[in-house]
Amino acid sequence: MPRKSFIIVLFILFPLVVGLACLSSRPDPTATPTEEPVAVATEPSPEPTQPPPTQPPAQEEVQEEPTQTPKDLVVLEKSAWYQEGSTVFTGYLIENPTRDILFEDVEFTIRLFGASGNLIDTSYSNLTWFFPNTTRGVVAMFYLSDENVVVDSVDIAWTFKGTSSPGAFSDPFTTENLIYWDNDGFPQVTGKIVNNESTTYTDLRTDIICYDSSGVVVGGGTSYLDFIHLNDYMGFIAYVDSFGDVDRVEAFTSFSYSTKMIDRTDFSSDISVLQDYFYEDSFGYPQGGMIIQNETDDVLRSSVVYITFYDENDNITTAGSSFIDLLLPNSTLGVAPWLSSPPTDTNSVRYDILMLPGEADPEYVLETTPFRVNSTSITGEFDNYVLVNFTNTYSKQASEVDVFVLLFNEAGAIIGGGDTWTSEPTPAGGTAEIEVWVSYSSTETIDSVQAWAVPSFWTVFE
Repeated sequence: MPRKSFIIVLFILFPLVVGLACLSSRPDPTATPTEEPVAVATEPSPEPTQPPPTQPPAQEEVQEEPTQTPKDLVVLEKSAWYQEGSTVFTGYLIENPTRDILFEDVEFTIRLFGASGNLIDTSYSNLTWFFPNTTRGVVAMFYLSDENVVVDSVDIAWTFKGTSSPGAFSDPFTTENLIYWDNDGFPQVTGKIVNNESTTYTDLRTDIICYDSSGVVVGGGTSYLDFIHLNDYMGFIAYVDSFGDVDRVEAFTSFSYSTKMIDRTDFSSDISVLQDYFYEDSFGYPQGGMIIQNETDDVLRSSVVYITFYDENDNITTAGSSFIDLLLPNSTLGVAPWLSSPPTDTNSVRYDILMLPGEADPEYVLETTPFRVNSTSITGEFDNYVLVNFTNTYSKQASEVDVFVLLFNEAGAIIGGGDTWTSEPTPAGGTAEIEVWVSYSSTETIDSVQAWAVPSFWTVFE
């Protein structure tokens, strides 16, 4: 979907075995043997009828030793680990030094040991493909239950299910605009992950490595992306841990076992944005929301709305998303995506919205929501909740209903919102009330509220 932009106010290969040439010479017929001769089976050679012509001595052919190529991964010396209290960070740089070997389904195991060699904790991570001539960061964070436990040593091991030749298949991801923000002692990293392939990918993991000026790992973290469209990028923001002065950062994006590859090239016609508005509150936190519409005649399952904010230099300041279990045919929905707090001293000047429509479900029993919203009212000590009253008009009891809320000012602009779900079943024809926590700027005045009560992935009618 096109971006919508807005302005704001091994092992070693064995050498080839070289066969030794069997040298034979004709015995002197006048010599007297001193011991019984050993019988050697040889092909008879014809006797020459005349002396052979004089020839230069034959030179022994020398075979070049084949280049030895390691068939395993290598841990680089810049790797490091740190412990602060009950928190242990490990950051490994792993290299695939081969020129043409693709490692498949690699599982990394990182273990923490005490001074007596006792195992303290273990972490696992997976890499679907490790491409030739590449280096990857592998990050693991441990939060020990006992802060008095002291880690004495750490190791990493790995297994892989197989190897193959990658052919034309290469790592599709690169990075841009990676920035480390100190953020008043709560460091964050923002940047863009670029997808250079004509395929949309879902469910990706990014390992972030922080380096000091000598190139040693001094921290890092992880981030997860719901999707990246074909030939596009996704902005991300992640909290990281640092244990030294950070000079630069790298990000390594990888597929997961949940990754799906979608060959579709156009997503713009499925879901549209009818209205949107975002702004910064007095703390620099983005507020607002949007109304989206399913433009299809199908029920869409598992759609994702993603929003990215930028500063004046096109650097990512924050990002966030909303996951929509069910979007009914031709229906609208108000969404206030969950956003990470931006780093201090940043200023967002624009944003864009991307969507990944879910898969159509032609067998879903409902075409419209059976939940009618009766009323909404502002409540809570700081007017930070909306009480939503709705009725289940369906002929069956319903459980797990999703409720979305948007707030509007006098000018009709969206100033905030929120969402939640019911935990108690609502009988057929019955009424339910639920409080929805909402976020908006305290400098704004709520003029009106709109709410949507809709079935979710977990809703059961019985």
